[in-house]
Order: sequence, then structure tokens, then C-alpha cells
Amino acid sequence: MALSATSYMCHLKVVINDVASEQDQVEVVVTQENGAYNLSLKNFCLVSDGVTMPVGNIAVSGVEGVNEYGYTTINFSSPINITPGDDPNFNESDWIGPLLGDVPIDLTARFIGTALSANIDINMVEMLGQVINVSIFGVAPALKGDVNNDNEVNIADVNSVIDIILAH
Repeated sequence: MALSATSYMCHLKVVINDVASEQDQVEVVVTQENGAYNLSLKNFCLVSDGVTMPVGNIAVSGVEGVNEYGYTTINFSSPINITPGDDPNFNESDWIGPLLGDVPIDLTARFIGTALSANIDINMVEMLGQVINVSIFGVAPALKGDVNNDNEVNIADVNSVIDIILAH
């Protein structure tokens, strides 16, 4: 069993019914085991007007990846159960995600070892009257600028990041 994991520190943009909020330093972990991928966004929170609403952990597993153009793409479209987060700033009962039951999500993620771009659509119209879009972009902390692994930090790294974003 071959297992590999990459942790990305990400910028998150959340749009709820056309109202946007942004967050930095959100961790997304991608693991690969025998050709299937798992993606985890831990301690997901919605932030609106300075108020933080803890949602929980969004995770998908066993998703087939397609390797093309130098990056891997995964697509997932199915209901999931959101689990409670473990952020010490919140009590276990504060996390609202576990109360929602099956949550329909559509996820598309593109990544290389050093950068990740993902989009999660959460359609909660029937339950909450909301459509939630989560856009994620981040880099692996060990990156230090060398996105394309050529042992140099230069414009080619910027181009690699732009290619991932445009492919999204």
C-alpha cells in the first residue's frame, strides 16, 4: 500500500447567496492511497460580519484522480456527513455541520505536490435556503516559492500556479 499526504495552507473564499467572505491559513490535506485520493478541509467555519460560525470537517475519500497536464484532478459529487471540528476555540456542541445530516456537495480539486486549487459547491437551498460556494487556493508550507520543483524560485513558478488556477 503506497500512502502519501500533502498538507496545503490555503486561502478560502466563501460565497453564500452572492455575499462573500475570505479567510487565510486554512489547512487542506490531500492523501493518496493506491491511486485513490482523500481530501480533508478541517475546522471549516463560515465568517460573516466578523461573526464565526463553526461548521466542521469536510472530507471526501476514495476519489479517483486523473493525471493530466502535469497536475491531478479529482471530482466528487455526493452527499457527505460533516464531522465536528477539533479547533480548541469551540466546544464540540458548537459545530453545526453534524446537525445537518447528508450535505450535498460537488467538489473539483486540481493539485500538484506544491499547490492546490479547489472548488466546493454546497447546495443547501432545500434545508437552509442557501447556496454555498467555497473556493480554495493554497501551497504546501515547505514550498518556499518553488512550485514547479526545478530548484529555482522564478517566473516559471508563477506560471505553474496560474495554469492550475485557469484550469479550475
